[in-house]
Amino acid sequence: MDLIPFVGAVVSFLLFLSQLIFTYRTRKEQKQMILYGNQSLHNTKFQESVSRFFDYSAALLFLSLFILQFHIYIEFSNGFRFFTFLYGIHVPILFTIGPLCFLYFQKLSGGRSKNINRFHFFPSVLVLFLVFLIRCFEFYSIPNLNHSQNPLFLLLGLGVVSVFIYQSYFLTILYIWNQKFKESLKHSFLPFCVLVTYTFVVSLFFVYAQLFYMPLFLLACFFLLLLLVLIFVLNANRLELIPKFEKETSFVRYQESRLKGIDVEETIVRLEQLMRVEQLYLNEGLTLSNLAKHLHINSHQLSEFLNSHLGISFRNFTNQYRLEYAAKLLKEKPSMSIMNIIYASGFNSKSSFHLLFQKYFGVSPQNYRNQFK
Repeated sequence: MDLIPFVGAVVSFLLFLSQLIFTYRTRKEQKQMILYGNQSLHNTKFQESVSRFFDYSAALLFLSLFILQFHIYIEFSNGFRFFTFLYGIHVPILFTIGPLCFLYFQKLSGGRSKNINRFHFFPSVLVLFLVFLIRCFEFYSIPNLNHSQNPLFLLLGLGVVSVFIYQSYFLTILYIWNQKFKESLKHSFLPFCVLVTYTFVVSLFFVYAQLFYMPLFLLACFFLLLLLVLIFVLNANRLELIPKFEKETSFVRYQESRLKGIDVEETIVRLEQLMRVEQLYLNEGLTLSNLAKHLHINSHQLSEFLNSHLGISFRNFTNQYRLEYAAKLLKEKPSMSIMNIIYASGFNSKSSFHLLFQKYFGVSPQNYRNQFK
């Protein structure tokens, strides 16, 4: 039974590596898109740091779960005789689980890094300081973590309660969205809600075990392991649950913003969703009017929005996505002819494609492909 948290730590670490690699590649592609589209980020170093932290929130979440479960394994296997320096590190880590889940939920549902409230992480910083003080006063021994007089025991209880509160918040938001925008969430709501509900039950088990009945703690760890294995399987098999949820909840957020008028940042997020996830640019017949209909605005509003807020025309906006997709095919499918790539990318003219490709990438399509041979 002591191996349950160890196996959970291994699965969490694999998920951490997977999310780390995926996020790095995604951010690299986004930067290339901005570069090739001749757009400017206009971000300060602080804004860039916040954006990076937001994007890597999933990887940090699984890293935190890895540290937490590895600490539990050491505790149950009496390993603190050899890893004394790790004692207590799981307490501030526990307080970061809820905020990181919040960021991950925001990212999955089309939220923005600019809306991050740093107050979410204040408790974990405070608890880190408290654990440091406790270590200073109790450096000569490793206290019994289950003893009610141990200050760490109280902090652990508060930590699992904080995770439970965040999970309750997620369920509440999903319920509200389902009531207001039931049609928009028809494909992803039920399975994703089941997943969130299961996560809620797992956090409830940890709360009960930590505060009232510690023998249930390993059972709670087992339920957490099952959750992590499920997430690992979903990632490994690239099932459509998470992409569908991202697509539908992003549209829900956009609908909410439309109730208050055109929200610039929400419209940008929705545009990104339509182009990157739904890949509307692959349709060579895509027009300004078609795209405007997906945003529930008229073509004049969309044209003005693209020029005013993104500094780009509709034609250049769609072409930059098509060129990036064409470059990806040139790199990943060496046997595919350039003519087929042109039409697969949404272009209907060979000459215009070659001119635009040369302008954006500085080389011809064939020379670009030769770089990866």
